[in-house]
Amino acid sequence: MTERDALRDEIYRLAAAAEADPETTSNLKSLAVQLWASFNEFTVEDLEDILRDEWRTRGLPFKDNADI
Repeated sequence: MTERDALRDEIYRLAAAAEADPETTSNLKSLAVQLWASFNEFTVEDLEDILRDEWRTRGLPFKDNADI
């Protein structure tokens, strides 16, 4: 499994958890920083973009570019 595959799996897991609790608004910048600790092949901005795309695809609410 490549790092990109592992990242995709982790983002899918995070999105599924957010979907299970639709009242929760996720801070994508915070999630991106947390992911960067494990997937530092990507920049925080890249990770935030990937998260944003997944959240939008699922129609999930999120805080965009919030402070950490």
